[in-house]
Amino acid sequence: MTDSRSYLSRRSLFKVVVGAIDAGMVGCSHAERAPSAKRAHLAAAVETTQAHPAPQVFGEGFTQGHKKRDGHAFPKREASESCEVVVIGGGPSGLFAAHLLEGRDVILLEKENRLGGNCSTDAWQGIPFSTGAAFFTDGDTELVELMERVGVPGRPVRGSDSLIVRGEPYFDFFGEGARRLPFSEAVRADFRRSAEHAEKMLRARSSADLDKECFFDHLKPFTPELHQFWDRFGSSNWGADARSTSARLGLQAYRWLTGEEQRLTFAGGLGVGAEALGRYVSERSPGRIRQGVFVHHIERTADGGSVVVHTLKDGEPHAIRAKAVILAVPKFFAARMLQEVEETQRAAMREFRYAPYPVFNVCLARSGPQPAYDNWFIDTPFADFVVADWVVHSGQRSADSPSVLTVYHPLAEAKRSELLDDARLVEMAEEVVDHLDRHFPGTKTNVAEVRVFRRGHALALPTPGQLSRAKLASRHDGRILFAHSDSRGDVSSFAGALRAARRAVEALA
Repeated sequence: MTDSRSYLSRRSLFKVVVGAIDAGMVGCSHAERAPSAKRAHLAAAVETTQAHPAPQVFGEGFTQGHKKRDGHAFPKREASESCEVVVIGGGPSGLFAAHLLEGRDVILLEKENRLGGNCSTDAWQGIPFSTGAAFFTDGDTELVELMERVGVPGRPVRGSDSLIVRGEPYFDFFGEGARRLPFSEAVRADFRRSAEHAEKMLRARSSADLDKECFFDHLKPFTPELHQFWDRFGSSNWGADARSTSARLGLQAYRWLTGEEQRLTFAGGLGVGAEALGRYVSERSPGRIRQGVFVHHIERTADGGSVVVHTLKDGEPHAIRAKAVILAVPKFFAARMLQEVEETQRAAMREFRYAPYPVFNVCLARSGPQPAYDNWFIDTPFADFVVADWVVHSGQRSADSPSVLTVYHPLAEAKRSELLDDARLVEMAEEVVDHLDRHFPGTKTNVAEVRVFRRGHALALPTPGQLSRAKLASRHDGRILFAHSDSRGDVSSFAGALRAARRAVEALA
C-alpha cells in the first residue's frame, strides 16, 4: 500500500479516503494543474478535519512520470547486469508475459511496490472490492484455464445488467425488456431498433471497415436517451463516449449485453486474479520480479545486438543489458522511454488517447441497493455501479450486513487535472452519494465512508482508426516488443492483456 489521505465530507459527514495515484503523464501544464482559489479554500477546510487513519487504499506514484514528461534528465550508469529478456511493467500484460517466458532468463521491472497495475483489490469490513477492472468471460478459454492453474478459478456472475430509471431496474433493455422501459413508445422502439441495426451492420460489414467509422454516426437516427446510455456505457468500459468510439467496438458492445457469454470474476474483482498471478510468477522466478524500479530510458547498443534498460530505484541508477525488451506499459509512456523508434511509429504511439478515471467505492453500514451485478444510469455524472461481492450473494445479501458499491466515474479528457485535486474528489464523492440517494432514498444516511482510487490514463480510447494506429504503434523489431493491452487497438481488458503478451512473446527473435 502507498499513501492515502482521509477527509470528512462537509455536507454529509462521511469519510472520503483518497488513494495516491498514477496520474501518469497528465497532459496539462503546471499552471492548469494548480487548484483554483475555490478548490484551494475547500482543500484547506477539509484538511482541518482529517482523521489521519492508517493508509487504506492502493495507489500509484506519479512524481517520476511527471519528471520524465517534463524533460528531467535522470542519471545513467553503464550496464552491470544482463539477461535474455527484460519485461517492463508489472500489470496483467507484464505478468502474463513473464509467465509465458517461464524457464527463460527474464527480469520483470515494476515501478510500484506492488504488482497488478489497473487490477487491484481493497477491502472494507471484510468485503473485498475492485479498484478497477471487474470481469472476464468464459469465452476467454486460455485465461480461464490460467486462472484455474494459479489457484483462483473465476466465479460466475449471475443475472444480466440493469438499467436504472428513477430507482427502478429494467432488464434485457435492448431486447424484449425494452417494451417495459418507462419511456415513450418511440424511445422503447429505438432501443430495440438500434440493436437490430447493430446486428445487421456486424453481419454485413468487416471489422476493418467499421473501425474507420464513428459509432456516433450509427446512433444519429435514434433517440437522445440511447445516446446518453452509450456515452456512459462506452466511457465506463473503454473510456470513450460515442463520438470518440469506433463503430466496430460500439456495435459489438450490443452483443455484450445479450448475456450470451458467461461473465466470470472474483469476490474483489480482477485484482484478486492479478495478485494470484503475481504470486505464481514470483514463486517460479525468485528474485527476478523487482518492484519499486522506475524505467526511464531504453536504448539499443551500437552493434544492434542488444538493448540497455536504464532504471532508478531509491534514487540510485542501474542499467541492465538484455537481448530483448517487452514493453508492457501504455504507449504514451513507452514513446518517452524509447528514443530510437522510427518517427511514424513514434507519432502513432503519441496519438493514443487515454481516459482519466476515478472509481468511488461507497461503503454502506447496512446492505444497499443490489438490483443486479452491474447497474447503468443515463441521468447521473457516473456511468454505473457494481455490487462488490455479487458473486458471493447474487443480490440476496442480508439487509443488516454491510456492503460496498463500486461506482465507475470516467471523466472527459479535459478534466484530467481534477484527479490531482483532492478537494474536487471529495466533492465528486458527495455528488455520487447524492445521486445514489436520489435513485435509492436512504442511501446517504447509510454511507460509512467512500474510498477513491484514481488513474490518469486508465483506458486507451478505441477511436476510429485505432486498429491500424495500434498496429503501427506496436510494431515489433525483434529487440523491442510491445505487450500492453493497448497494443491491440481494442478495449483494454484482462483477456486482451494476455493476448497482447502472447503476441509479444511469440515475436521474440
